[in-house]
Amino acid sequence: MFTTAFLDIPALQSAHGEVQLPGSKSISNRVLLLAALSQGTTTIHDLLDSDDTQVMLKALEQLGCAVVRSTDPAHLNSYHITGMGGQLAPALAARETKLFLGNAGTAMRPLTAALALLGGNFEMSGVPRMHERPIGDLVDALRQLGCKIDYLGNDGFPPLRIQ
Repeated sequence: MFTTAFLDIPALQSAHGEVQLPGSKSISNRVLLLAALSQGTTTIHDLLDSDDTQVMLKALEQLGCAVVRSTDPAHLNSYHITGMGGQLAPALAARETKLFLGNAGTAMRPLTAALALLGGNFEMSGVPRMHERPIGDLVDALRQLGCKIDYLGNDGFPPLRIQ
């Protein structure tokens, strides 16, 4: 159908704009993670207020992101996230960070992928129900890329250790 074997798109140096997001904990947590991995400060308006997004916000703070909730009464679900620029702070990278993610699968899975590629030492756990939710396909794919991830309980399920 296409004659071009591949399309090589160069990396962006910066991006600017506004996007209206639907009320979704999955999208909200992905936006938070992208803001955390970016350099500079990202303002997110109308972030969904859910247990999953609160868990992600706390995890991002533990990872060294500045998370500031707006005090403007018109924008109480707005946050300013100062990202890590794709790198952990040296002090954080040198020690193991324990992230408790409750029952937030929308935080567990994207963070597993991001942290496995970012580097550092992490232990990720949750409530007992989270430890029954499969994550083996993601871990297998990341291991194929050379990531070191160990199960701390049953194979194929959290809790995980990422190194």
